[in-house]
This record gives sequence, structure tokens and C-alpha cells, in this order.
Amino acid sequence: MKKLAISLTGLFLIIGFITDTASAQWGIGASYEIRNESPKNGFGVRVEKGIFSSVPLIDFQVRGHFSTFSEENSVTREGITFDREFDVYDFGAALVAGVNLGVVKPYAGAGLGSERYRFDSINNSSSSLEVNVSESNYYWNGFGGAEVTLLPFLKPFIEFRYSKLFEPDDLDFDQVSRLAIGVNFRF
Repeated sequence: MKKLAISLTGLFLIIGFITDTASAQWGIGASYEIRNESPKNGFGVRVEKGIFSSVPLIDFQVRGHFSTFSEENSVTREGITFDREFDVYDFGAALVAGVNLGVVKPYAGAGLGSERYRFDSINNSSSSLEVNVSESNYYWNGFGGAEVTLLPFLKPFIEFRYSKLFEPDDLDFDQVSRLAIGVNFRF
């Protein structure tokens, strides 16, 4: 009986970790994202499509993604109130490769995209003190993360992404990293 239990356990491990299972062709995901630059918190969405499905153990995908970050606040100094609004929008495309290890799938990828920054600051007591800055930049990014299979179609993930801007004009930074925590719906 003990040998049968060990044999069945070994067989299930082999099936779970080594065989090429039927994987979803499409994925739609949403995430909460934390950046190292202001604005720090935002949300993202992604759409993924599987490619090269004949390769065993490794999932190759192409991904489109969009993120938005926004921050508003008011500051009062010496009786003068300033309203500040800072928005960042980014979108891009990437190639992703992941290794199916049963319940966990680590993945990595790289891609290109564009970010749009918009900063508005208004002095409420005098309309003559108004600052408006808007800039768009292209970037390349690299990322890595892991996806966990809870149900065949529901896969929470955690991902770290590093982006490097190509020649920013008015911004005082050219690289941004972020942590994304979310869920993918695969079908």
C-alpha cells in the first residue's frame, strides 16, 4: 500500500510539473500598482494572447497593457492655496515567456511603450500663477513575476517592472520601477 501511494504521488507530480497542459489562449487582467515616482499609486489593465502553443512547458505570450496614476492635493502657505494635479498614463506592448511549474508560473518579459505626464498647479488667490506641464516619452521595460493558479481561469499575480525613458525633456527622472499586484482571468 505504501509503494502504491508513493507511485501515485510521483505520477501526479510528473503530470503536474512536466506535461504540457492545455493553456488559455487569452488573458485579461487588472492590477493595483505602486511606483517609485510621484504619483505613487495607480491601476493597470492588460490583455494577453498566447503564441507558439506547441512549445512544451513554456508559455509565450504577447501583451498589451495600460496604466494610470493620479494624485491631487491642496497646499496652503501664508494664506495662499495651491491646487496640484499630477496624472501619468502609460501604454505599451511586450513579449512574455513563462515556465509552467504546476500551480506557480514564473515569467519574464520585455517591451516598448509610451508614457504621458501631465502636471497642473494653480494658485487659487491669483490666476496669474499657473503652471501646466505636459510631456510624452517612449520607454523600454523589463519585468518579471509569478502567477498562481487558484482555479483554471483565475490566476493572481505579482510583478516587478523596470522602465527606462528615452530622453525626457522636463522631467528630472528617466527610470521608473513599479510593483503590480493583480489577477488575470484566462479563457
